[in-house]
Amino acid sequence: MKHLEKVKAKLQNKEVVLGSLVSLYDCTVSERLGFAGYDFLWIDGEHNGFDYKELLLHILAASSSGAASFVRVRESDPALVKPILDMGVDGIIFPLVKTVEDAERAVAACTYPPRGLRGIGPGRAVRYGMDNVMDYLLEKADSTIFKILQVEHVDCVNNLEEIVKVPGIDMLMLGPSDLSASVGLMEQFHHPTVLEMIDRICRIGRENGIHLGAFTGSNPEVIKLFLDRGVTAMCVGSDGSFLMNEAKSTLEKVNKIINS
Repeated sequence: MKHLEKVKAKLQNKEVVLGSLVSLYDCTVSERLGFAGYDFLWIDGEHNGFDYKELLLHILAASSSGAASFVRVRESDPALVKPILDMGVDGIIFPLVKTVEDAERAVAACTYPPRGLRGIGPGRAVRYGMDNVMDYLLEKADSTIFKILQVEHVDCVNNLEEIVKVPGIDMLMLGPSDLSASVGLMEQFHHPTVLEMIDRICRIGRENGIHLGAFTGSNPEVIKLFLDRGVTAMCVGSDGSFLMNEAKSTLEKVNKIINS
């Protein structure tokens, strides 16, 4: 359960950490991606129908193969977030944060009272009692859970100066597709309006000592766009796209041999 520490050390050293989104149900997908060398896995509980058992299996698989596990939840309801925290996940990604209240609720869902709303019963997060439970509850829980807010709407950008003042935010994760769509410029990442928003997000993050991440995909131009702005955590693809792209490429190669 030390994979988050490796990610945090790289980020502190201004090194780029790379991740993959996980959308397929079989947990060996996460294990394979971890063995492939990804620093973190973005286990997507927002757009997919994962139940808690499936999320746990992906977290276990990430842990076994050396990758930090970040679960994107559907919303910041503490009742939904609590079981995932107790599974020993390394981080939670909160989608579509727009307001200070959204940010406060997200952080509170990951934080024990009196500062937050997390219920007590950490389970796997304390290795089922092998770790000092009180030490975790009083000291370590905050530092062992990466709290990641997605910036993917113009409303969030407009409120970001105040949002970043909420204590406990570890990373701002840019979602350029939704961000561009929120101003009617879907996928137009190099449009001046979108670039202005991206620049503002990155500036505010840097000025407030918050790590910057982005879902970039593998397009070199998009990766360079974010690298140039100091983004040091990148989700560069997904399990489904890796499978489809390689399947199509292999089929094309074999058909070319057959028909030559």
